[in-house]
Amino acid sequence: MKLRLTVLSLTLAGMAMGGAAQAYDRPSGVFYDQARVVDVRPVIEVVRVAAPGQECWTEPVRHVQQTGPDTGMYTLTGTIIGGVLGNQIGKGNGRRTATAVGTVAGAMIGSDMARSRQQTRVYTTHEQHCRTVERFYEEERHAGYRVTYRYRGQEYTRTMAYDPGDTVRVRVAVDPAD
Repeated sequence: MKLRLTVLSLTLAGMAMGGAAQAYDRPSGVFYDQARVVDVRPVIEVVRVAAPGQECWTEPVRHVQQTGPDTGMYTLTGTIIGGVLGNQIGKGNGRRTATAVGTVAGAMIGSDMARSRQQTRVYTTHEQHCRTVERFYEEERHAGYRVTYRYRGQEYTRTMAYDPGDTVRVRVAVDPAD
């Protein structure tokens, strides 16, 4: 019975030492432990935010409207009548010249007649114009937590995305001091 207790004690002691040896004797030299949190403060930052908006205004617009007969139709009619008259007035070789002069004169007279019968109407309307503009404002946003923790008598501070509570998991690296 005494021998069994000694073997059991040695086995338990070996397991305990083996566990400790594994924690510190890993090939990478890194292990994880818990540190006590001593202070947590929220980190607030002020950010500039763009907010698109619309800016609108009204502008007067002047319109000119021509009403009355079509100048093209009057010009065409004048051209035909002038050409026929020129052709009838001219004699011999001058007939071609008279036809050409009558055509040009008829076109000008027809165009002038159409313009004299047209009426011009001028009026003003108001049109609204809009454009997109960016307006900026400042806003406070939560950026994380400034966490101070104590590990083996030393205090460390780090910004974290969350509040870790009473303890924080830490990574410990062990390297030989050469």
